[in-house]
Amino acid sequence: MNHTYSITSKGQITLPKELRDAVGLKPGGQAKIVQLDAHTLAIRTPLSAAEVRKLVGKPSHKQPLTAKEQARLATRGLV
Repeated sequence: MNHTYSITSKGQITLPKELRDAVGLKPGGQAKIVQLDAHTLAIRTPLSAAEVRKLVGKPSHKQPLTAKEQARLATRGLV
């Protein structure tokens, strides 16, 4: 996909639905814009908790989590 877009006076660009769908952007979601070089920007979507777990795996330490640590991870859906 190679398109040209206009930028509003507020610096906003509307991404077409096909691009939003291709990278998984949803209304109210978040994305990070990264400058790769002087002429290139990349839009990155954050990884889901499940994707992070696949990349990181289970903790390898033998010391159990404290109740406070366990609760903090549970509120973020990581346990």
